[in-house]
Amino acid sequence: MQLNKHFALIIITAIVAGLVLSLYLVYMTYALSTNNYSDSRFMTGSSWRFCPMGVGSKGLTDDIQRLNITQVKARLESYVQSLGQNYAVSEIMEFSNNFYAIIIEKDTGNGAFEVLVDTYSGVITPEPGPNMMWNIRYGMHSRGMMGFPAQVNDMPISEEEAKRIALNYLSQRLQGNIEVMEPTRFYGYYTIDYMVDGRIHGMLSVNGFSGDVWYHSWHGEFIQEIEMNGNE
Repeated sequence: MQLNKHFALIIITAIVAGLVLSLYLVYMTYALSTNNYSDSRFMTGSSWRFCPMGVGSKGLTDDIQRLNITQVKARLESYVQSLGQNYAVSEIMEFSNNFYAIIIEKDTGNGAFEVLVDTYSGVITPEPGPNMMWNIRYGMHSRGMMGFPAQVNDMPISEEEAKRIALNYLSQRLQGNIEVMEPTRFYGYYTIDYMVDGRIHGMLSVNGFSGDVWYHSWHGEFIQEIEMNGNE
């Protein structure tokens, strides 16, 4: 009899644990869906995509002021100073969901990595996607992991080829007059801004080894940009 009670207690505990886990999974699915900034036009095909959680203004009270691009510029300049003398901010773009910035190496001129700045808190975080997964020097697979060499000049795909791949990708998914800008060369990939009908619309990255495309679907609407040579 005692054994049967013990067995029944185990069964009940397992059922309760299963229900708790199910509720947690439902909650996480809802959280992910409500924080997904993806564009439905880019949900097909074999390209890579990732949408970060917690980027933008969701969950904040109405009395918190959105940062302006000048305040974000000051934060980013202070941030790169903490990294050492070899890093600089080359570009800041303001979108509806976040601020985006490119950090370059001064000695090589190459793109080092990409960051996002929260529009209200000013928190600086690494940009997800290619910045984390394809950056073979500063990302998760740095220094030649996954069979990739750790030199930007070893990428078999040239800047012109990356532009062609990006334009082909966009032309299959968007309407209007599409123009791809000059790529920023990172360690393992290129990031390319593009315009639709004469206005900046977004960006995407092209892997410098495989030619895979990763569309940056988490930014939202473009607002303005600063290039650190003084031209806005």
